Amino acid sequence: MLNLLSAVDLSNKTLQLILLIVLIVMIVLLAVLGIVFIVALRKRAPVIKVVMAPPAANDSQPEPEAEKPAEEQAATETEERPTEESSPELEPEPEDEDAKESDDDVEYVTEGKDSVRYDRSFTAKLIQLKDESKEWYGQIKNTLLSYQRVKERTSWKRETFRIGRSAVARIIIRGKTLCLLLAVEPAGFAGTKYAIEDVSATASTADTPSLYRIKGARRAKYAKELIEAVMKELAVYKDPNFEAKDYYMPYEGTMGLMEKGLVRRIVTNSTRTFEIREVEDSAATVAETETASADGETNS
Repeated sequence: MLNLLSAVDLSNKTLQLILLIVLIVMIVLLAVLGIVFIVALRKRAPVIKVVMAPPAANDSQPEPEAEKPAEEQAATETEERPTEESSPELEPEPEDEDAKESDDDVEYVTEGKDSVRYDRSFTAKLIQLKDESKEWYGQIKNTLLSYQRVKERTSWKRETFRIGRSAVARIIIRGKTLCLLLAVEPAGFAGTKYAIEDVSATASTADTPSLYRIKGARRAKYAKELIEAVMKELAVYKDPNFEAKDYYMPYEGTMGLMEKGLVRRIVTNSTRTFEIREVEDSAATVAETETASADGETNS
């Protein structure tokens, strides 16, 4: 009887051990499958949907107006030219003498605190970036310019790369971070390895709504991959005669950049204006009145 009970107990423990092993194996398999699914999802190719569109031929230049006959043009100019008799704005307004006299005794004093800020241009921000960020900038700029028909223009806030009259990409600097803007739909990068930000709500970047922050060498590599994907979608090919250039600029301080006009010093203030008027000395007036009264009593 004891032997039978021992055998049953042993079989139960064996069964529990087997079940535990099976459970552990299933958990490990589920974890592996989850990791494989996530990796596969991140490695999927983004859906490149270009938002840039070249302007229509009839919209590129305004149509010239038909020339009018000389007599009709002269009559039109005569009608549009204002005369002193017909325009009330040319009639001088009468001066207010009372107001003019009262303003002679008024002095205005302004009090407040000035706040100073520095408006840095794109070039100034680029000069003050770290050397590694300058290297990534040169790589991305050379990649963009290596394609046919791509032209660049640097403004105060950014650098724009165009094909014809349409912007295909922009480079901006936010804080100390180099950023690439592309003329593609941000939604096509959801779930991929490219951490694209949607900036379509901003008017200045509506035509390049996909923002990609370049924080390391890997992201610089990904940025070049994005450029290649966009150019492939646009059917724009490499320029066989392109030669890469070195766009490195050494660091300079803010004062030196101000002298070159690359940094603007902006002073703003919050002021209050007070009006000061001359007031007669009441004590002296009272004294003069008492003296005059005393003299009158003596004469009487």
